[in-house]
Amino acid sequence: MLYLIGFMGVGKTTIGKQLAEQNNLNFIDTDKEIKILTNKSITDIFQEDGEIYFRKVETKTLKNLSGNNIVACGGGLPIYNNNMDIIKRSGISIYLKASEDEIFIRLSKSLKKRPLIQKKSNDNLRDLIKKTLAERERFYTMADYTINTNNLSKTDVLRKINSLGLVI
Repeated sequence: MLYLIGFMGVGKTTIGKQLAEQNNLNFIDTDKEIKILTNKSITDIFQEDGEIYFRKVETKTLKNLSGNNIVACGGGLPIYNNNMDIIKRSGISIYLKASEDEIFIRLSKSLKKRPLIQKKSNDNLRDLIKKTLAERERFYTMADYTINTNNLSKTDVLRKINSLGLVI
């Protein structure tokens, strides 16, 4: 199992899908799995059931993964319920890292697709990125590998991952 972790907007889903295709493996997005399991959107889960419930479902989803897959983890997944321990025991992890500025630029272009940030002003979005990244960085850096995605194309990121010579 290969887990891609990192902040929203760093390319976990995009890179994960392409990596899975290249390696003829299944691609799993934990947020999509949670939507299927609960029959609710992530936004609805947060609003109706709360974050604690969401994090429990997230951990359950992680524990239920099996086989050889490429997994794009939700941005907060590594932080809660010892999920990084689960990830470390069951596979290889790659932290797709980007700077605060790079994340801001990427998220600014996709606000409508991201319900949790779509109503944020630029200043609020910058503050959210800075604060959340600071809280999560120590968990993200527990990954087996880190790839800085700043100014890299999808092809460049895939090339860097492939150059690691991982057996998935």
